[in-house]
Amino acid sequence: MLNVDVVCPVCGDNHTIPVTVTEKQSRGEEPINFLCPALDRRYRLFSFYVDTRRRIYASPGMEESSTSIEEQLKAELGHINFKEKLERWNKIDYPPIGLIDEYPQKIQQIINTYCMGYFYPAVTSACCLAERLLNRLVLKTRRYFTSHRDYKKIYDKASFDDWEKMLSLIFDWKLIPENAINLFRDLKPIRHQSIHYNENYDFELVAPIAINKLIAAITEIFGVENRKDIYMVFDIPGEVWVRSAVEKQPFVIEFVLPYCCYAHAVHEIDVTSRRINERLGETGLLTDEEFVELRKSTESSRQ
Repeated sequence: MLNVDVVCPVCGDNHTIPVTVTEKQSRGEEPINFLCPALDRRYRLFSFYVDTRRRIYASPGMEESSTSIEEQLKAELGHINFKEKLERWNKIDYPPIGLIDEYPQKIQQIINTYCMGYFYPAVTSACCLAERLLNRLVLKTRRYFTSHRDYKKIYDKASFDDWEKMLSLIFDWKLIPENAINLFRDLKPIRHQSIHYNENYDFELVAPIAINKLIAAITEIFGVENRKDIYMVFDIPGEVWVRSAVEKQPFVIEFVLPYCCYAHAVHEIDVTSRRINERLGETGLLTDEEFVELRKSTESSRQ
């Protein structure tokens, strides 16, 4: 690592910046990019799932859009017995904005399975995805809690099937909202009753209950609109930013920041190269409110 003295092209001051240079950069084949240390930055969420179809379909006066949505669903689910498939689709409560991480695609597969009338795999896969989520929460964050009294019992485990043990750890570590923990506890008996033999278990009746509880739990954790404790949601029109106070929380580090870019309020994005080009706004630390106002004023001046 080298300490390089540069005249900053953004703020104009001299900075001494530690730099690790690759072979291609040393040969001049790739540029060396610097971040001006005088500018305050935030994490901007760039990857989240949006599906407003249910909101549009339920809205009065949207007949043309509703017809288009039905045609999309016919293409996804097939024309045979479509009325029954649509009725099941309407029983699922899905957030219009969100979620982050890997869950939208997996949830969609479960919803489609239920809509097609495959109730047993719909219920069991919902429970399996819930268990996968609990495992991921523990496994990806446990290194932040080495002083916890149960850490020695879990530090080398590859997976867990004891829901109550996982929920106890997650509660102690304050990883997710309490409402989400309660929803997982509602799912726990469904998991046991559906996976273990139960001759008269009504999978058709239970399927929408299990799926909606799973979606509600995941939305509590990975939603965007509802997580105002983590995000500044559309305080800047069309943009979602992470609050500075939570940047070092284990959950945010592991599950939110990988879907963000890191930028000063005054910036543009080169869509082709996916580069962020920063410009001078205000130097020094900013509060979240000051950051938002600077970003808004910058965007309004470009319009």
